[in-house]
Amino acid sequence: MNAALPVVTESRGPDTPNSLIEIGVVVAGPLDMVDARAARVAVEQTDRRLSELFEEFRFNFFEIKRPEMTGTSTTGNGRVEPSVLLQQAVEERDSRHWDFAIVLTASELVGNYSPFCFAAISRPLDAAVLSMSLIDPLALGVEANRAERVERIARRLSRLMLHSIGHLCGLPKSDHPNDLLFHPHNAQALDLMAGMDTESIDRQRRALAEIADQRLEEGAGRSLGKPIFAIRAAWINRKEILQAIWAARPWEFPKRLSRLTIASFSTLAILFMTAEAWDLALAQSHTRLLALFVLTILATTCYVVLRQQLLVRRGTRRTEQSVVTSAAALGIVFVGMATTWTALYCVGIMLAYSLFPGPLIAGWAASTTAGPSELVWTDRPQMAVFAASLGLLIGALGASFESQHYFRHIIFVDEEI
Repeated sequence: MNAALPVVTESRGPDTPNSLIEIGVVVAGPLDMVDARAARVAVEQTDRRLSELFEEFRFNFFEIKRPEMTGTSTTGNGRVEPSVLLQQAVEERDSRHWDFAIVLTASELVGNYSPFCFAAISRPLDAAVLSMSLIDPLALGVEANRAERVERIARRLSRLMLHSIGHLCGLPKSDHPNDLLFHPHNAQALDLMAGMDTESIDRQRRALAEIADQRLEEGAGRSLGKPIFAIRAAWINRKEILQAIWAARPWEFPKRLSRLTIASFSTLAILFMTAEAWDLALAQSHTRLLALFVLTILATTCYVVLRQQLLVRRGTRRTEQSVVTSAAALGIVFVGMATTWTALYCVGIMLAYSLFPGPLIAGWAASTTAGPSELVWTDRPQMAVFAASLGLLIGALGASFESQHYFRHIIFVDEEI
């Protein structure tokens, strides 16, 4: 039975509704006695530290034990896909109206950006997954008794939680190893992360004030229809959505999504080597090509988002957070597709001007061009637009075959430690 146990609920600031920040801690899978005790201590340390830094807020932590959450998410080698746990964290966050959700697991996490991973943080989902496996002194070959293990794991876990909450509030990384926003390269580096500079504290305070405000569904949004509610929620949170898109670095899609890149550029190469493609491209009006470009970006964005199930669908209750998550997912994929199209277009332009002389183009596009003298400066860019659009359409099919776990990780996990 999954019971919500309030860990720390004492008020340390002004007892007003706008001062409350609720953070859910989901324990995924079983924890041994040491990890369970360390998790409890870490939550207490995190609450105490946040209350010291931000006295005007009241922080409530809730622990939810979910022993079944790792049952279907393991990869077969004992490691867990962070994207699976993040998805389940979002469901808990929405159903219990938390501001943030943090998942704790004793299993190792699958890392896509580094050979090891003990934390995966997602701003679009307002959630983080933290592994207790690699921060245990015994896992690092350090001799320690039970009390020492509890103390070190708790301290490191608390630093990870503070780092995650800071990141979810939009704080940038720090280059100073003593800063809580530092990106640690190993567990020992967590021991040095203790403080925050004044600027970061002020930025987090402003972010927490916005988070603590009454949500749309709790006030005027109750009477709004679904489309109006979604539009208004997206507008209210436009800054947060843009920050989530920026943090996801969608311009790296061509590098991260190999199937998308291979399918798109293969299609581009084939089209440029085909006479009929040149003939068809030069026969199109500029208006048609513009429409093709717009429809390509929109169609590929919608197809990939739906195919990879990136939208928040579960439950019938409208929430501001679910709108932000869905809007961020759409924005990330949209920018990623636009970036891929731009890369295809640039490569097409280079190919057109470096490998295809006027007489060859005129011969291939005989039905639209009588001779080389009739070619104009827009013909090669016109072919590049045509080929890039068709290449992206085919590339979207390749992206749909990416592993859903991997794709969701690319979209939603914007920091992996």
